[in-house]
Amino acid sequence: MFAALLTGLVYAPGLSGDLHLDSGKLYQVEQVYREQGSAVELKDLSFGRKFGRVIPQLSFYFNIAASDGVDPFEIKLTNVVIHFINAFMVFLFVATVLQRTRYCEQSHLLAAAVALLWLISAVNVSGVLYAVQRMNQLATLFSLAALVLYLRVRGASAGRPGSTARWAALMTGVSLLALLAYACKENALLIPVFILLIEIFLFPDLPKWLATKTGKAAAATVSLALIALLIGVFSGSGLLDYSERTFTLEERVLTQARILWIYISQLLVPTTGAIGLYQDGIPVSTGLFSPASTVAAVAGLAGLAVFAVMNSRHQTLGIIAFGLAFFLAGHGLESSVFPLELYYEHRNYLPSTGLYLAFVVSAYWLLQRIPMRYAAGIVVIYLVGIAFVAHGKAVTWSDQRLAYSLALERDYLSPRAAGGMAQLYLEEGNVAPAVALLDRVIAESPHEALRARLQKLYVQCATGAPLDEQLHAQLANVTGRELTIEVSQAISNVVIVYSATQCEAISVERLIPTLQSISAALRAEGRSSWHIDYYIGELYGTFDSQQAAGWLEKLFLDGEESAGWVLIELLDRDESLQVGSSTSNALDALRTRDP
Repeated sequence: MFAALLTGLVYAPGLSGDLHLDSGKLYQVEQVYREQGSAVELKDLSFGRKFGRVIPQLSFYFNIAASDGVDPFEIKLTNVVIHFINAFMVFLFVATVLQRTRYCEQSHLLAAAVALLWLISAVNVSGVLYAVQRMNQLATLFSLAALVLYLRVRGASAGRPGSTARWAALMTGVSLLALLAYACKENALLIPVFILLIEIFLFPDLPKWLATKTGKAAAATVSLALIALLIGVFSGSGLLDYSERTFTLEERVLTQARILWIYISQLLVPTTGAIGLYQDGIPVSTGLFSPASTVAAVAGLAGLAVFAVMNSRHQTLGIIAFGLAFFLAGHGLESSVFPLELYYEHRNYLPSTGLYLAFVVSAYWLLQRIPMRYAAGIVVIYLVGIAFVAHGKAVTWSDQRLAYSLALERDYLSPRAAGGMAQLYLEEGNVAPAVALLDRVIAESPHEALRARLQKLYVQCATGAPLDEQLHAQLANVTGRELTIEVSQAISNVVIVYSATQCEAISVERLIPTLQSISAALRAEGRSSWHIDYYIGELYGTFDSQQAAGWLEKLFLDGEESAGWVLIELLDRDESLQVGSSTSNALDALRTRDP
């Protein structure tokens, strides 16, 4: 009851307000609901190309069906309920782990402390109120269920002759839960890694070769070799494609070392200004000594890993080592080599269980050595402080302006927050502060300057400002590497507003060649230029439909089938437009297929 009340107090202010960031995905689910009425077409949600994470998408569908649309309050409230259920799973997992250690008698007390700390964690607020991260929440639910099942059955059979049937039943159950977790988010791939840690740290009946330090070193070497092999495979599959990022693989790995320490510090001693959704401006590590904190971060993580390995069998330190190993392993996907964005707090949702386990056991050991009344006071003050920061963090999820403002007060600029605040200013008619913010992004964030310039062009166009010669000149000197997904969206906004207004702030005769050079830069890097080419066609269409048709025809003949479908639509709208006979025949063949 106390935990439920505390959770309500922490999360209540975050339930109001709109959804942040990837909320567009929920409106895609709503579109499916609108098209199908009350009938749930599993094939569209489960096996169609629109959605890959089946179970969360279905849960969103049921939320939307119950509210007859996207209701931010109901969606966020559902996430809070799932969070509370997950806290119970954290309790079960930690209690089951501790029963394998010298803390068996205190297992329920310590597990309750871990679950409570995890429940009100300020960092985990992002994993709950960031609506689409229900995917991560449900993956955590099934992952913890799989680990609890493994621990209980494995613990019951420890030291006894193995039963093939029992092991088959265990692995079948664990595998089914792992599949359910995978149907929520790909993080479920880490379940075998967690099971390996459980075996190494918690069970004495390991194979003799693996129980030795030499055996552990060999297992670690083999694991690293497998990781290197996987990296090689992923490199050839496109999963390590950094072409749309402003950082390289090496820079990401080095930066993650620093970010992991930020996660650790904010999980244990959170501060309002350091946490939040808008962390896209975090400085990138370009080398071991740039910034200097990088080498310290790498060395520190190596030290934690060595500590975990060396103390895996220690009677007192073993459980602390397990917690640290669990935390590091939990970041093995999202905080490693894959070209994801650098910083997101929701990545700690499951891994933080391990860190809080290590912290609570360490704190318990220390607090035993001081008088009870002082120990109780320290615990109460600490929990109240954590809850207070978490409550403040939840407030920002109901107040978009506040979230932007806090992000803009940090030492480093969040271009995403600056762009969002600029948009709010523009909607209020405050053009000057909007432009000032965008100018700040251009000056302080070179990697995001292109998007800011495009947004500034959009602002100038929307407000009827005169032609900005310098801005056009800056846009003409971009490289393919600067063309991220966000930049593409910014270009789209510029094209949309110009198509609607033909404003004087934009010279279409100059913007088209600029976009053509961007398209060429993309093709030179082996990347698709279709999205840019489409905008060029749109711009041509604002003053000469025949030129638009000619541009689309060129793209179609170059192998861009999507251009063919757009060209068909254009020709159907304007029968006076002309294309070559070979193009016409190819379009006739295309008409016979489903778009």
